[in-house]
Amino acid sequence: MDDRRAGRSTRDLAAKRRKASIQILSLGLVVSLFLLVLILKKEAVGLTAGGVTLLTVAIVIIARYAQAESKKIDKMERRAVRGAKAEERVGSILDDLGEDFLVLHDVPCPYGNIDHVVISKQSGVYLIETKAHGGRVSTVKGQLLVNGRDPEKNFITQTLRNTYWLRDEIQRIAGTRAWIIPVIVFTNAFVEPGPPIKNVLVINRKYLLTVLQRPITKAQAPAIWDRRNLIQASLHEPYEATARR
Repeated sequence: MDDRRAGRSTRDLAAKRRKASIQILSLGLVVSLFLLVLILKKEAVGLTAGGVTLLTVAIVIIARYAQAESKKIDKMERRAVRGAKAEERVGSILDDLGEDFLVLHDVPCPYGNIDHVVISKQSGVYLIETKAHGGRVSTVKGQLLVNGRDPEKNFITQTLRNTYWLRDEIQRIAGTRAWIIPVIVFTNAFVEPGPPIKNVLVINRKYLLTVLQRPITKAQAPAIWDRRNLIQASLHEPYEATARR
């Protein structure tokens, strides 16, 4: 199995957002305290009554702005933490696959890291993206909906973009054009049964092993499997080191 942890980059993102929130609050506090000192020493610095009023208003504005920005970043941090937990849950499922599978987590790519890549000895390559959304996932006229609404991002477009990139990278690395099976896994939502959307499977996590272990034979699979260690080593280099673009 792979030594790169599932959810690592998303955990790092959450930590960066927490740091940014603390920095904004700290900066707001420092500036507010500085202005407060000026008010307390108004005679020494020659502040008029109007100046005191302006500085008081500035303190209130700065405090409210810092608090609002901090809350916004905190919300983004919580979203990242949920995403990391989802990746970790799926990662634990994948790490229990047998010796006929090679699992790669957190694969760097130019469009944001791919959550999981699974190379199957028989079936070829699966690209797996995880989503932590709750509620109900459905397909209406070929569109993916979460709780009856469009999600905040186009998950299908995101997954397909990563799929095309991975296909080209494997061909570059192994000299074989791989057939990639893209899968979006929702860890907390009920996913209504439905056909793939633009060849992307949309499933709940409890069906993941069923999808990976179903008997599908791809002609390219043996050649890709023979080069799996080379593919693993190359895909886990930083993208800048392997990119030819």
